[in-house]
Amino acid sequence: MFQRSPSSGASQTASSTDSSLVVASVSAEDSTTTTVAVTVPVTVPVTVPAPVTTVAPPTTIAPRRAPTTTTTAPRRATTPPAPTGNATASPNQWDRLAACETGGNWAANSGNGYGGGLQFAHNSNWSTWRAFGGEEFAAHPWEATREQQIVVAERVLARSGWSAWPGCSPY
Repeated sequence: MFQRSPSSGASQTASSTDSSLVVASVSAEDSTTTTVAVTVPVTVPVTVPAPVTTVAPPTTIAPRRAPTTTTTAPRRATTPPAPTGNATASPNQWDRLAACETGGNWAANSGNGYGGGLQFAHNSNWSTWRAFGGEEFAAHPWEATREQQIVVAERVLARSGWSAWPGCSPY
């Protein structure tokens, strides 16, 4: 609050415990001090930011599709089960097989590990020609006659069936 006190000086100090504006004036003639208090409301503009609401953009997720698979029905096996030891073929069937395998060239040496008209395997690691007794006729199948190759082929057919010639088997 304000205090008023007589004084013989030129000024008096006024004080306030609130936030009012104080204006003091001193009259020197009668040694009295007059203090005037003026309360001025102070408005301090305060800008309070509006609350920020963050809205995520809409997310569109494409529905997952199951992977597409295409299946084909297995082909019916045209190769009969392996014979029980008595399978034979006519010379005409062997000629047709040789025509498919080598164009009918009984002396074919294709250079791919197979040889003769019926394309016997004859490589060093595994040899159908050797395993079925072909070396009793010749070291390599392309060195044997048509008839000798058919003898070895009959042995292969009796043991393995037509599946020994998967690309050209007649049955």
